[in-house]
Order: sequence, then C-alpha cells, then structure tokens
Amino acid sequence: MVAAKQTGANPREIALRLAQECPTPPDWANPEVAGSGFVNYRVHPAAVAKAVETLRKDPAFGILQTPKAETIVMDFSSPNIAKAMHVGHIRSTLLGDSLSRLLSRCGHKVIRINHLGDWGTQFGKLLLAYRQAGRPALDPNRSIQQLEEFYKKGHEQAESDPKKMDEARAELAALQTGETERMKDWQHFCHRSAEHFHEIYRRLGVTFDLEKGESAYHDELPGLVEELLRLKIAEISQGAVVVHNTNISEEPFLIRKSDGAFLYGTTDLAALRSRVRDLHANRIIYVTDGRQQLHFRWLFDTAQKWNQHVALEHVWFGTILGPDRKPLKSRDGTPIKLGDLLDEAKERAKKILQEKRPDLSGEVLNAKAELLGIASLKYADQMPGRNLDYVFTWEKLLAFDGNTAPYILNAYVRSRSILRKAGIPASPDHPIVLGESAEEELSRQLLRFGEVVDLAASDRKPHHLCGYLFETAGMFHRFFEACPVLQASSPALQKSRLTLVGLTGDILREGLGLLGIPTLEEM
Repeated sequence: MVAAKQTGANPREIALRLAQECPTPPDWANPEVAGSGFVNYRVHPAAVAKAVETLRKDPAFGILQTPKAETIVMDFSSPNIAKAMHVGHIRSTLLGDSLSRLLSRCGHKVIRINHLGDWGTQFGKLLLAYRQAGRPALDPNRSIQQLEEFYKKGHEQAESDPKKMDEARAELAALQTGETERMKDWQHFCHRSAEHFHEIYRRLGVTFDLEKGESAYHDELPGLVEELLRLKIAEISQGAVVVHNTNISEEPFLIRKSDGAFLYGTTDLAALRSRVRDLHANRIIYVTDGRQQLHFRWLFDTAQKWNQHVALEHVWFGTILGPDRKPLKSRDGTPIKLGDLLDEAKERAKKILQEKRPDLSGEVLNAKAELLGIASLKYADQMPGRNLDYVFTWEKLLAFDGNTAPYILNAYVRSRSILRKAGIPASPDHPIVLGESAEEELSRQLLRFGEVVDLAASDRKPHHLCGYLFETAGMFHRFFEACPVLQASSPALQKSRLTLVGLTGDILREGLGLLGIPTLEEM
C-alpha cells in the first residue's frame, strides 16, 4: 500500500504481483491476497517442526551474538557501609544482576561494579559514638546492628549538642587526613559491613567483578574540580563550585560545597573517568531508583562537556509498595531489612512445601525452601515493568498458579519428571512431528526465545523475559494435557513429544538462569 501511494498504482494489483513473483519458502503455503492489498503467508507445521529441530541442536537456543560487542560497566546495588541492606536495595541488586547476565549472553563484556558508600560525613558521627564506647570489638554475628546503633547514638548526640557536632567533625577530619587509629576503625567498619553484604549476595546468587568504594576516588577530587574550573565547565558561585545547565534544571550541579567538602556528584565524576581510563568502558549503566534521575542527567551532561568518550545510561526503577500502596516498611515504620525479607521468604516457602511434600525434612527441605523462597522474590521483583511501582504481597508471590516463579519452576520440574519416567537421562533429540494445535503452539513459542532475550537486553527490561517464561510454562501445561507423551499413539510421536518436552525444559532453565533463578529437578 505504501508502494501504491508512491506510484499511483492499485494496491491490490501490486499485492497480486508480489504473491505471484515472490518465491515461497519450502513448507510454506502459497500466499493469499486479502483486503485492499495484504499478502498473507502461512507456515505449515512441517516448517515449524524443522525450525524446532534446528533450535534443538543450537547450544545458544537461538540467542544471537551482537555484531557490536561493547565493554559495559554495570554499576548496581551500592549499599552504604555500616548500615544493613534493606528492601530498597533489592531492585537495584536484582535488576543489575539480570541485565549483566542478559548482556553477557548476547556477547558483551560486562564488568559488574558495586560502588560502595564508604566515605562521608556519617563516619564522623559513627566514630564519635564508637570511640566514646571505648572502641569495643564488634561481634561478627551482629556487627552490622552494632554499627547502626553506634551511628544512631552519634547522630542523636551531634544533632542535639553543637559541641558534639564539632567533635564529630573533628573525628571526620582526622579520618580524612589519614590518622592511624581512625583509619583502623574505619577499615574495621568496612570489613564487618562487607561480611554482611557478601552473605546477602551469596543467598541472592549475585557476584561482582569489582567492589570499589567512594573512598578510592577521594584523592582525585581536588584536582578534578580544579580541572573543571580551568576548562570553564564549572564555575564558582557563592563560594561553591557548580556546573550550570538550565536545560536540565534551574538548580546547578553542585560538585564542591562552600566549605570545601565534596559530594556524591564529584565522586561519580571521578569514578566515571576511572572506568573509561582504567577499564576501557564503552558504556556505563547505572541501576538506581527513579528519584535519582535528575542527578544522573546532571552527571551525564557534565561528562559530555568534559569530553568523556563513553555512552551513559541511567536504568531506573519504581518503588516496592505495601498493601497500603505506600513504600514497603516494617511495622515500626523503618525499611525492612533485606536479610529479614529473605528469611521470611524461606520460612513461607517451607510451610508451603511441608503441606505439599510432608515427606521432606532436614537439609533437603531447607535447601528447597531457600531456593523456592528467594526465586519467588526475584521473579516477583522483575516481573513488573521496571519503571512501575508494584504492590508486594506474599500470597501472590509464592502461588503455584499465576505469573510466579513456583508456576514456572513447576513446569520445568514436570518436564524433567517426564524424561525420567521415559528412562531418558538427557534431553532427547528426535525428529519433530506436529499434529496437534497445542504442540504447534508450544513449538512456535520456543522459536521466539532468542528474540525475547534480545529484546529484554536491548530494552534493559527483564520483564519481557518474565512474560515469555510465564507464557511458555502455560503452553507447556496445555500441551501436556492435550498431547499424551509417554502414552503417545506411536513410537515416532512419543520421541517427537519427548524432544519437545526436553527442549521446553532447557529453555525454561536458560531463561530463569538469565533472571538469576536456579532450577531444581524435583519440587
């Protein structure tokens, strides 16, 4: 029809010529012309079957490697030293992990970085209270709670008593000048905090290539600010150093306070330059909540003016809400600790498993509950579009029906159970025969896996993959009900359906793995 507008010809006549002159691929029906100029091609089940056989032999399951591989720095999670990770950290941590997996699978070199908040004014207050208490040894089992208690006490003292505030500033100044004892205490805080973080990451199955705190860039900040002033990118305003861009905001980007203190923005600029210079990054992706959008617009604008040759992205996400549609918090009004959230997920999963499998007990039950509970959390967090807020409910999260991890895992477990009953240890590879609509529907769905992975990676939105896995699990359950596998009417049909069962399980496993969700062979 576009050609008809350009040439003045009749669109239906052009469609008829196309249908006659364009060769039809093997196992496709001859094209039909419909309406005012549509050419409809139909693929016979035999062509779908051949495509699935090809897919079955492809170790990449249809995921294509990008022709333009990049070195991508993925900056995500980023908790603060001396504070427990809370529910606000889970989305950055899981989204950054999944995007790292997706982009790596598509052929990019991804460097995962945890940019820790280990420097700043809060440490003056923490040191004040810690040293007043006599610098006690921290209990490895509750060190993060002790550090939070010390900070809370130091903060309350400093905010209520100007003399204590001066003492806190003096503690910070001593730390920043490298005084031996303060540095030793600060390193102790960092070490104990890292133990807490690493236990959370272990349970979540999240790893980093590099953990680097704000402190690593501290010595670079004075020279960086002077360079921006010299290049006239920054200017002095009321004693502070700022970068202006009225197209972004009437407020300037503050990179040094009037008292000489540096800010997050200054550290982010130093980190950005380091990643280009030392890691040779072609692209840097920052994964944070949506409230930081303005900060990153300022940062990216300043980096462009500074002539930093790197692509920059802010992948932002919405808020986790409670049933009252307000940010999810504990009963006392404070953010829920992430460790407590993981523990509750495990305990709730354990109760469900005990009801469904009363024969399970001990370490086997614990291991399955841990996997199922955390898998459910991970899936529920990534299933909505990342820019959306979502309401957190345990009942939906752990349900074995609906768009949940247990539903998809159950489909995978069923696929493996069928293969075991057939006496086949690995996924079979037999010719495919498609006679029923349910098996053709499932086959067409399996062929879409590569394009969905590409879409999730390029859009930076894992929810595309979540939706695909849910649809695939549903189609597999319908296939199982409509198409007998072990009781198929012929050996050839049985082998064909066993191949479909095996491939479906493989793709469910691969897809869940890209979301950071491991599978289990039996529920």
